Amino acid sequence: MATTKIWPVRDNLKRVVEYAENHLKTENPSFYTPEEMRDLFDVLEYGKNGEKTEQQFYVTGVNCADKTAYAQMMLTKHRYGKLDGNLAYHAYMSFEVDEVTPDKAHEIGVELAKRLWGDRYEIVVSTHLNTTCCHNHFVINSVSFVDGKKLNNNYAMYFEHFRKQSDKICKEYGISVIDKPSTTKTPRNIHIAEKNGEPTRYNIFREDIDKAITNSLSQRQVGQYLRNLGYDINFNENRKYWTISFKGDKRATRLERLGEQYSVNAINKRILDVYIYPKAKQPMKIKSFAFNGSFTKVKKLTGIYALYIRYCYELGILPKNTTRKPLSPEMRMEVRKMEKYSSQTRLLCYNKIVTIEELLSFLELRKNDVKSLENSRNKIYNKLRGTKDTDKITELKAKRDVISAKMKEYRRDIFLADDILKRQEQIKEQIRKNQEIKLRELGLDKPKQKTKKEMER
Repeated sequence: MATTKIWPVRDNLKRVVEYAENHLKTENPSFYTPEEMRDLFDVLEYGKNGEKTEQQFYVTGVNCADKTAYAQMMLTKHRYGKLDGNLAYHAYMSFEVDEVTPDKAHEIGVELAKRLWGDRYEIVVSTHLNTTCCHNHFVINSVSFVDGKKLNNNYAMYFEHFRKQSDKICKEYGISVIDKPSTTKTPRNIHIAEKNGEPTRYNIFREDIDKAITNSLSQRQVGQYLRNLGYDINFNENRKYWTISFKGDKRATRLERLGEQYSVNAINKRILDVYIYPKAKQPMKIKSFAFNGSFTKVKKLTGIYALYIRYCYELGILPKNTTRKPLSPEMRMEVRKMEKYSSQTRLLCYNKIVTIEELLSFLELRKNDVKSLENSRNKIYNKLRGTKDTDKITELKAKRDVISAKMKEYRRDIFLADDILKRQEQIKEQIRKNQEIKLRELGLDKPKQKTKKEMER
């Protein structure tokens, strides 16, 4: 089956041209990249990349010569005076593994380009062979060589023209298509974070829903389990989509965005599997620790420093090499910021800050230090403007760099101290929620029943 996508090139057309036509990927040693055409040519160079195309004949220009595509596109832009905005459009068309030969893939790509844009725009079509599946790249000039009108890439263009025409051609060539393509898409920042193994709201949702299903025998129990963890959920049977969100979030997330295993039908099936094949509940392991010394002689931590030490403990930052993880979903999201919280804790420790008053005093001191250093640096800049002595200039620049480094350090302290002031109440609330979940899991959240004597009193 063939998948498609198209997006605008706004900053560097040459980069995309270069990607399409790169001589290292096309294995064409005579390929020449004129320096004065670098901006637009980068895009075309990628598509003609020799390592991906193996042969130069897997690169075809429609309404332009592939070797001079960038120059021709720029001439069209200059002719109509349209050098700003979207410079071009970069699209791809990918096929299933072993579904088409390189020749057929390229033939389909050229045919698609001609049908969609061939009567008005310059296009470079290249077929890349560097992955397990053949895929075509298209670089389309945003300005028409016919009348100078710009190509409008909108929702209708993609769904009504590009994708439909791609499916139509694939069917003509006997290639499978996706009948019901997914309309959900993971945001790029979340996708990258998940790829790097960082905690995100999506994988935290998945983890807790999986845990809820494993420990429940009905939809109601799943919902109650998630509410106990601090989620807002809507599992109404009359709704098309079930939703989940952190407490207080303005927008909820549809469970279907988390993957096929989290649709309404899939969750119901998984609950049924747990009911039929229940897993044995593992007994909780209680660890014992030995303490050398006297608790009465241990110095008690207080104030905002104690709050941050406790928070780092709950996050699993302290002690080092611990495998403990926070239970609250909001706190598990905060693990991504553990470097910042470690820095804030060190700031409070090294500067012996315990109370809010001491923190405010430290903040004011740092701001004054930055102003003083800024004045000193301005004096150095004035001296630099008034001297031509090379040795003196070198000396002054060295002093400037030392002051700039110190200013950077102090500004970092100001940022951390400001954040501590803003977030202290939120941190207290997160610790409270995490403690509630701990007690609930241990079964200690239920009110203690009064004895007969206490009732008589």
